[in-house]
Parts: sequence; C-alpha cells; structure tokens
Amino acid sequence: MQRKAISIMGVTVDNLTTEEALQAASRLITEPRFHHVVTPGPEFLLEATAHPTFRRILNDADLSLADGMGLHVGARLQGDQLQQRIPGVDFVNDLMRSAGEQGWSVFLFGGGPGVAEWAAQTLVATNPGLKVVGVESGFRGPWQKVHDRRVLERIHQAKPTILLVALGAPKQELWIDRHRPGLHDVRLAMGVGRTFDYLAGTVRRPPQFIRRVGFEWLYTYLTAGQHYQPQFRRQRVRNATWRFMIELMKHRYAKRTR
Repeated sequence: MQRKAISIMGVTVDNLTTEEALQAASRLITEPRFHHVVTPGPEFLLEATAHPTFRRILNDADLSLADGMGLHVGARLQGDQLQQRIPGVDFVNDLMRSAGEQGWSVFLFGGGPGVAEWAAQTLVATNPGLKVVGVESGFRGPWQKVHDRRVLERIHQAKPTILLVALGAPKQELWIDRHRPGLHDVRLAMGVGRTFDYLAGTVRRPPQFIRRVGFEWLYTYLTAGQHYQPQFRRQRVRNATWRFMIELMKHRYAKRTR
C-alpha cells in the first residue's frame, strides 16, 4: 500500500485519520519484524533541524503521527493539509483497546518511580483483556548502561508485542533506535512522552474543550507553576509556538531561494 505522507521542515509525517493510523499500526504488528512509531510535534521538528541522527530516526520510522497543532499550521503554510491531529496519549488508549481485543501484550518503560505501574493499572482497568507483561521505571542514574541492559533483559524475557517508552523526546526515540537489535520479539515500539503521567494522574491533561481547539500549549503555559520545573515547561511551550513558527518561516524562505 502506498504511504500517504507529507514533509514538514524535512520530516516525514503520515497524513492519516486516527482510524487509518490504528489500521496501519495493526498491519505493522502482523508483520513478523520490529517497527518504530513516532509522534512528531513542533519540538520534534525543531530538534530534528539541529540533530541529524534524530531527523534520520523520524524519517526512517514505519509510522509517523502528527501530534501537535503546530504541524497543522505548518502544513497549511506550505500548501498541504493534514487530515487529523493524532495526540499520542489518545492513540495509545486506542491502541491498547485494540491490543486487548487482539490479545497483544505490552511492556511499559519510562516515567518516574511508580508511574509506569500506575499507568499500567489504568490501562488494564479500561481495556479488558489487555496483557501487561512488564513495567519498568525510566530512572537511569549514573549506571545508565547497566540499567539499560537490565531493562533489555526484562523486555526480552517478557516478549511483548508492543513496547511503550516514556523517556521524553528525543531520548525515547534515540533509546529505541539504539537498542532495536536487542528488541527481538517486539513488533511495535513507540515513544509516548508524558502519556504515562497522564494515565497515572500525576500530570493533569487539559480539559477536553481546550484539547478540541488545539490550545493545550496555552493551558500548559498557564498551569506550569503547579508542576516541577515551571520555567522549563514554559520554555517548552515557547519552543513549540513562537520559535517553531520562526524556524518554519525560515525553512520556507530557504526552500524558495534555492
């Protein structure tokens, strides 16, 4: 099947509805090999402009889902139109529902101490039949390589169909790409950012009406003081809005003058 995709700032993004994305993920899972799913938003694209390895990982992914209103704005500015925005946390919920129905298993890696466990409890409670075969904190500490080997061994023993990695971008994508030779039995691996925190309730998602109009960035900026490292959270919002738009316009100008 021909891939429906567009390129925004040199990064490939699949132009799919949520239902089409779920069908695509299901097809990937039926293929007996490893697949990588990414969910680029504005910060991904900014990182990709300065990080060739990260850009290569995004463009080599088997499925790339538009997560972020900025990508829709960027697509329109270059004369394209994305069919639908697919937030990572919503896609994970839909994918876990399919996993419960199809008998696919899942391993959760990432988040702070206890967060993956709480997220797993939420997923199991809301998706009958879902098999969570392992959870592991994202704490890495000074013995990073030792911890990575232990996590890989646990994943290898659990043999999950789906691996969800919540280390934050670009760490999670780099981790998946670096360790993919050791993920022998995983059919689909996906970096999920703050999804575990949302599922566990340690970070509150914006109200639905705010998500519907694409103003999560404003909600995050205004509520940053309620969370750890508020200045860091506000800087991420500035990166995903004003800085992203500036870089997008610079990219368009550079293409016109070539």
